[in-house]
Amino acid sequence: MLLKIRHALLEITNQPNAKQSAVIINNEIIITSAGILQTYVRPMLPFVADDSNENVCASTKIIRKLQQCKLIDIQSGDTEESRFLLSLNFQVMFDHRKLPQTSMQYVHTGRVDYILKRYRAKLLYIFSSEEISRNFHKLSNHKGLTEDAITEHNEVLLTSFLILSTHPEKLNPPERFQRSLEHIAHYLRYQYSVRALDDVLIMCTPFGMENFYKTVSIGKISNVLGHGNDSLFVLSNILPGCEGSAVFNNKLRLIGLIIRTSFQCDQGRIDMTLVANFAYLLRDFMKQLGIKITSFTLPREPSDFAWERSLVIIEAAGKQGTGTFVKVQNKKFILTCSHVVFEVSSKVQCRNMNGAFKSEVLWRNPHYGTAFDVALLSIPQNIPDHHCVRLAQTKPCLGQRVYNAGFPCFVNFNLKYDFNPSIFQGRVIRFTPAVIMSDGCVQAGQSGGPMFNEHGNMMGICVSNIKVDETVYPNFNSAVPVISIRSILEDYAQTDDIRILNNLVANQDVQKLWSLANSSISKL
Repeated sequence: MLLKIRHALLEITNQPNAKQSAVIINNEIIITSAGILQTYVRPMLPFVADDSNENVCASTKIIRKLQQCKLIDIQSGDTEESRFLLSLNFQVMFDHRKLPQTSMQYVHTGRVDYILKRYRAKLLYIFSSEEISRNFHKLSNHKGLTEDAITEHNEVLLTSFLILSTHPEKLNPPERFQRSLEHIAHYLRYQYSVRALDDVLIMCTPFGMENFYKTVSIGKISNVLGHGNDSLFVLSNILPGCEGSAVFNNKLRLIGLIIRTSFQCDQGRIDMTLVANFAYLLRDFMKQLGIKITSFTLPREPSDFAWERSLVIIEAAGKQGTGTFVKVQNKKFILTCSHVVFEVSSKVQCRNMNGAFKSEVLWRNPHYGTAFDVALLSIPQNIPDHHCVRLAQTKPCLGQRVYNAGFPCFVNFNLKYDFNPSIFQGRVIRFTPAVIMSDGCVQAGQSGGPMFNEHGNMMGICVSNIKVDETVYPNFNSAVPVISIRSILEDYAQTDDIRILNNLVANQDVQKLWSLANSSISKL
C-alpha cells in the first residue's frame, strides 16, 4: 500500500520563531522532531524529575512525561502542559506544482516552478520513543556530548516527536485517525534492516531557509547504534541543519527522521547526522495510543565488505584509538598510529569484535606527529586469516573512492558488548609519497584506523584532521600512504628483524611533504 510522503517546512510563529523540516503524509499527518521546541520548552533550573511535586512550570511537566515515555495529548486542553503547547502557533509550508502557461515557456525556462503554500497546523500529540531515547542516552552519556546548562532537557526533546495535522477535523472521530495510522503501519509492515554503507537520500530545507526548500542530499549510513537493533543510525556526507527531514533508502522508502546534525563534545564540535528509525518511532507512538502494530524485518544477504572484523579498539594511557589486523607475507600484526600508543612502553589494552586482549607494542615511530606516524602491535594467535586485511599494491588516484573506518564517539571501552565501528565514504583529494588526503569524515578516536579502497584493501592509516586557525575540519584529513611503507613492512615480515622498521622514520624530503611546507617558487 502506497503512501503520499512529501517534504514540508514547519514553522512556529511565536517569537522567537523557529523553522524546521518535516514530513507530511497523505497531506494530513505531519511528523517532525520535537527539537523545534527547544526555544519554548525550557524548565526552570534546577530541574528535578520528581513526580510528587506538582508546583512546577508547564515545561517541567512536559519534560517529565517525555522522560517517562508518556504520551502527551494536546487536543483536550485540560492540562497545564496541553494549554501551554496549544498557545504555540504552527504553520506548515509545502509546494504545489505550477505548470508553465505554454510549452514555449517551459522550453525557455527549462524548469517547472513550485509555489510554497502556507497552511495552519494543529499540534495533536508529543511522544518519546523508549528505544530511541535509551540508545541516544547511552551515546551522550559516555561521550560527553554537551549543549549548555539545560542539555538534559534538550536531549529529551531530541528523542521526542511531534504529530500535527493540517485538517484535524478530518481525523475525528478517533477511529479515523487510527485508520490513518494503520495505513502508515501497513506501509512499514515489511522492512529491511539498515546497515553501514547503505545509500540514503534526504529531502530537506537546511536551517529552515525557504530559499533552500526541497534540497536533496545524498549520503551513506556510517553506523547503526544499539545492541541488537537499529533504532538509531548515523549518516555521512549530509548537509547540516536538516533536523526533521525524511531519510529514504535506495528504494525510496521512508526509513528515518533526522534528529541532529552536529554536537559539542569534550574534544570539540562533532559533525554527525543522527537519525531515528521511522519504524521504531511509529511503533512506539501507536503502542502509547493502544494500537497494535505488527512488522517483519526481512533478511538481507551478508555484505561482501566485512570490514568490522578487521578493526581493533586500542586504549593506551587513557586515550583511545583504532588499529587494523593486517597480514603481510605470512606475518600478522596490528597497524596503528604512533601517537595512539606513544605514552606506553610495553602493552596496551585492545578489543576486537570477539573480545578484549592485551597487545605488545612491537615498534613505534619515535617522532610521532610527523610523517609516517606508524606503530606495530602484536596480534593474538587465535585471530583467523580472514580477519586480516591485505595492503593495497597501487598508488591512490585523485577522485578515487575511499572508506575511513574506526571508532569515533560511539564506543565505551568499559562496556563488554559495545563494539560499534563506523565507516565514512570519501574521495582522495591529494596524494604525495608522504600523505593521502581525503574528504571522508574522520573524528576523534579514529586515529590509527584504516583507509580502505573499494576492494577492501588497506590503502592508508588515518592520522588526523586538518586544523587551520584552531578550527578542525573533519572532512579534510590525512593518512599515511601504505604504498610508501609497504616494502619496509614486507622486509620486516620476511626477516622478522625489528630493526628494519627503523627505516619508517621519514627523511627530510618526506617530512616537508607531510608538513605541507610551501614549495620553492622560481622567479621569472
